[in-house]
Amino acid sequence: MNKSASGYAGVLQPLKVRFFIATTLLLAVAITGTQLYKSRMLLKNTLEGLTKAQSGLALVKEASANRRLLLTTLQTQLGQGSHSSSPEMVLYQKVDDIKARLNPEDMTITAVERKGGEASLLYTLTFNSKDFNNLLNAVNYLHEATFPSSPVSSVAVTQSAAGEKAGVHFKVTGRIVTSEKPKP
Repeated sequence: MNKSASGYAGVLQPLKVRFFIATTLLLAVAITGTQLYKSRMLLKNTLEGLTKAQSGLALVKEASANRRLLLTTLQTQLGQGSHSSSPEMVLYQKVDDIKARLNPEDMTITAVERKGGEASLLYTLTFNSKDFNNLLNAVNYLHEATFPSSPVSSVAVTQSAAGEKAGVHFKVTGRIVTSEKPKP
């Protein structure tokens, strides 16, 4: 009987070793899989956090740019010492600002008119460009001005035939208006 018991033990011994190895490998794969899943979830959460931070950074940059633009616009529109300037001076300063900022090919203005407590002058800007965004930016700049206001009354877009000045031409017409200050 001793011989048969040792025969089973001899057969069971390699099975025990194989079972132990298989169990160890299965346990190692399960632990590795769990760690990979945890790492994947951590990376996913990190990516979501970075995406939120990046969009927040874009919002902060946009707000900062808007603040700088607002300050620049206020400085441009209110100017230095505009409170003591005549209405004509305010209008001509705005004309200079438009010319410097928009850089039109041609700019014509009329004489200053006074009516109903307001001083105003008409302007016509001509741009030669193929970039439609330049026109949109110019019209937006003119419409956003509050002191003095410079609303656009008409926009004409033409395309000329081949030749020396071929291309797209934009003509923007409007009025710069400021209030007249009562004289003491």
